[in-house]
Amino acid sequence: MNETLKESELWIDRGDQFVKSGETEKALECYRKALEINPRAAYGYFKRAQVYISTNKLEEALNDLNNAIILNPNLSFAYFKRGSIYLEMKSYKAAIEDFNSAIALNSDFPFAYFKRGVCLLKLKRYREALDDFNKAIDLNPTYFEAVLYRANTFFELKQYKEAIDDYSKVIAMEPSNDTAFISRGIAYGALGMYRNAIEDFSTAIALKPNDPMPYNYRALTYIKLKQYDKALKDFDYLIAKEMPVPDIFSNRAIANFFLKNFEEAAKDYTRAINLNPNSSVLYYNRANAYYNAKKYLDAILDYDKAAEIEPRFANAYLGRGNSNYALGNYKEAIKDYSKAITFNPRLYQAYIGRGNCFMKLRYYKKAQEDFTLAIEIKPDNPLGYLNRGSAFRADNKFSDAARDFNQFLKLAPASNNSMQIRQWLKKNGLPVEA
Repeated sequence: MNETLKESELWIDRGDQFVKSGETEKALECYRKALEINPRAAYGYFKRAQVYISTNKLEEALNDLNNAIILNPNLSFAYFKRGSIYLEMKSYKAAIEDFNSAIALNSDFPFAYFKRGVCLLKLKRYREALDDFNKAIDLNPTYFEAVLYRANTFFELKQYKEAIDDYSKVIAMEPSNDTAFISRGIAYGALGMYRNAIEDFSTAIALKPNDPMPYNYRALTYIKLKQYDKALKDFDYLIAKEMPVPDIFSNRAIANFFLKNFEEAAKDYTRAINLNPNSSVLYYNRANAYYNAKKYLDAILDYDKAAEIEPRFANAYLGRGNSNYALGNYKEAIKDYSKAITFNPRLYQAYIGRGNCFMKLRYYKKAQEDFTLAIEIKPDNPLGYLNRGSAFRADNKFSDAARDFNQFLKLAPASNNSMQIRQWLKKNGLPVEA
């Protein structure tokens, strides 16, 4: 019996040598012979499983690890390896059970804590994941992956400062890690630290110039900083290089829109719509571009399409109302604003728009009612007071008009309308309070 065990161990040793020299087929044959001689050699199954894992034969590896665990229930690395396979297969709960077993057998096992943490992160059990990453780092303070994943967990928990601290540690350990710079840049952006974010995205670009993501993130951050020309430059580069980035055309359209390149924005939205023809938001945004380019009929067609895709899209009816108002179709505009209000009774812009239509039709009392509703919803919006004051003035209610105009002057003292309002108040002997 002892001779049999020794012979089996010799075959295992030979297999180990072939593994070291990278001769996996010969290693597998040695382990097969070892197990043929001694079918209860737990380490034979375990070592053959490792070869199967290295050659991505995961089902075969699982079978061998199952046998190794049956024969030696105290083999912590067997649980760890099987858990790692389950993790790769996205069977997170099964993986956690195996990592639990590995940790129960060896409480100083940083890799098991780390991988269990990864499973918990995937399952969105962030606090538990954080505990595991902390334990892995306590056991191995230079555990690069654990620090990186802890940073990701802090990010998911919206603890952006802590995430930034960990990404900085990752960068200190590996200064060429472009992913860490991108992730830290996103965290800076979440805190509104846009210039820091720009620096990180620019560093990531320098490290990996052919990766489209930092260009995209940098461009979006330039938009936050209202540096639309720089954003446009990054978007143009990505499109010229045909780098695949989600929403690239709609993102460039945003930059063009804020640069008042409305027709270019509309073209970008058209390209985005070709890629995603069922997006109500894209039709709505293209309609806004057409509206600002004073192509009101084209805008109405797109607002129609947005409302067709999403019938309760209140802002689409608001936009269509604005377009009809611009075309002088006041009764149609009133219908649109009313529909917008039906779907969103807090949409104060719709009350202002409908009130403006009533003003054009000389229904001053109805206009006053709508402007009052707009003020109740948004009391800090100067336009509500300006328009209601105008409605009172048109209705010869000068004292009411004066009260609203003075409130308007308090809220918007530097408005283009301020001088005219002050002149009218003085001309009619009414108080100017602001």
